[in-house]
Amino acid sequence: MKDLPNGTLRSWAEVADSHPWETLLIGNGLSRHVWEPFDYPKLFDHASAADLTEEDRALFEGSPNFERALGDLLTAIRVCTVVGIDPAPLYERYRSIQTALGSAVRNVHINRDEVPGKTRQAIRDVMAQFEWVFTTNYDLLIYWAMAYGGNFDPFIDNFRWGDRCEFDPARAPVNVGEVPIYFLHGALHLVVAGNGTVFKLTRKRIETLLDQFGQPIEGDPNARPLLVTEGSAKDKLEVIEGNDYLAHCLDELQNNALDTVVFGSALGAEDAHIAAALSENPERAVAVSMLSEGAKADCLARQMEIYGRLEVNELIFFDATTHPLGAAGLRVEVP
Repeated sequence: MKDLPNGTLRSWAEVADSHPWETLLIGNGLSRHVWEPFDYPKLFDHASAADLTEEDRALFEGSPNFERALGDLLTAIRVCTVVGIDPAPLYERYRSIQTALGSAVRNVHINRDEVPGKTRQAIRDVMAQFEWVFTTNYDLLIYWAMAYGGNFDPFIDNFRWGDRCEFDPARAPVNVGEVPIYFLHGALHLVVAGNGTVFKLTRKRIETLLDQFGQPIEGDPNARPLLVTEGSAKDKLEVIEGNDYLAHCLDELQNNALDTVVFGSALGAEDAHIAAALSENPERAVAVSMLSEGAKADCLARQMEIYGRLEVNELIFFDATTHPLGAAGLRVEVP
């Protein structure tokens, strides 16, 4: 039986050698630590104030989930096409929302060359110490760290088929010596083709990944970004289960029984599906990073929330600032 939290945090040095720690789950706390503007309000709020029209906003029905709004429009376009109704107005809304999403993300995202090499190397070094890496982040920091130095090894992302680096669930093995990275909520460089296939964007000679994000895909007008944005855990799970790649990622987390470090995620109500996946194998130990903010009672309250949501035999809380991913040297100062 797991011990009750007591409102204190251990140092990572105390925790590091207590278990093998073969699995790493990274949350948005890492991104916010590296680049403070990632702690922006919901993408929908940012885009709504800037680029979404009144007609666009009406299509969200109170939910700020871009993936759902774009998916619903795509379904409506298909229906209209089949029954002979002109889908042009729907395409207009589709492109408007897609453009607003791209603009909102690009406005807050740091450029790759602005992230110091030492930061990307540090993140890469930590990930390479694990056998499995999962992330709920959809920014590009993890991907840039994977590729730092010009060589992805030992990391793989299973986007390696066809002419445009597609994901094929039937061909997604993990070989000895490889460290798979799973983007549980999609990412800025991932795209859902009109036929449902997921592929990744690659850097072009004159266009970065950020330049390409949210832009129309030549020859595939129905393609859209694979991005699970803000929303309830129920809404997120529905999107995940409807996509082959995202479902594969969540299955891999559910089937993983290895001791797990969770860094930068509070495993809150909006990520209850992630906590449920971890709880599928309760024999694992889980170490969760936290910031020692506020009074001890506040820390205890946050610990109790996670304790009640996570069904594992051993649950450890450690100070995020004592872990290599929480080091002050990773932070990029905002001009």
